[in-house]
Amino acid sequence: MRYERKYRIENQHYLQVLQEVMTIKGAFFSSYPDRWVNSIYLDNMNYGALRENLSGVSNRSKYRMRWYGENVQIIPNPILEEKVKANLLGYKNLQKLESTTLSVKNLRQRLDIGLLKDLSLEPVVMIRYLRTYLESFDRRVRITIDRDLQYRGVNNYEVDPFSDNDEAIILEIKYDQEIEDEIQDILQSVKYRLTKNSKFVSGMMGYWG
Repeated sequence: MRYERKYRIENQHYLQVLQEVMTIKGAFFSSYPDRWVNSIYLDNMNYGALRENLSGVSNRSKYRMRWYGENVQIIPNPILEEKVKANLLGYKNLQKLESTTLSVKNLRQRLDIGLLKDLSLEPVVMIRYLRTYLESFDRRVRITIDRDLQYRGVNNYEVDPFSDNDEAIILEIKYDQEIEDEIQDILQSVKYRLTKNSKFVSGMMGYWG
């Protein structure tokens, strides 16, 4: 299991944040080209996943279909993810899905999965953003910087063509639980304030709130 330390940064340009991160102890480098991350989150009709997050339930999980690419209409090699949270730690269960395009019919087909039916889960919000990937030279700590956040409501499997945009920048520091004591210098070098941030909650509240 791993930690994900999150920082929601307001009123600051991406390049300023990137410059600050590159000065953090641990010597970080770009580990992957920037790319668009797209996720469709699922919930039940009572918004159980949203309520659990807002209530601070320690042990919870949420489901999303994730894929990568700038063209929002094309879905190459999507992954169904169950993101499990246990207090401050988390892990993912993954299931590969077939490539498709974004439409009501195709979305229904891809999410026609027994597990999701048993849990009465349907898509409720789509979230996309541009992500920067950084990694420490010892490869034990990863940092992502997300910008250009866009939220789209999903109603009866139909994705709203218009988005609600979020100007914040989301910084995440990710590492295995076994090394937390060894990387305190890195964590203490971050000048931003640690926050409780969930893109799922922000998307739901930003679009449906």
